Amino acid sequence: MEQKPRKRGASRKGIPNKVTKGVKDNILDVFERIGGVKNFAAWAQENQTEFYRHYAKLLPLDINASVSGHLTIIVDKTV
Repeated sequence: MEQKPRKRGASRKGIPNKVTKGVKDNILDVFERIGGVKNFAAWAQENQTEFYRHYAKLLPLDINASVSGHLTIIVDKTV
């Protein structure tokens, strides 16, 4: 049986890419420097359509659930 050559240079599954981690760290740093949650909430209040457009992109596309009995879903739109 012929062996496939071992891939080199790829990260193992579950290990964050160093560049991606660096970019995320930089974004979080800038977020805090420009006012953090307080300023973000103020922006969201003034730009609700844009906020929800971005928020929707973060939601999972598929939700698989098994529910027995009563289910209540509450959507809190307060900022």
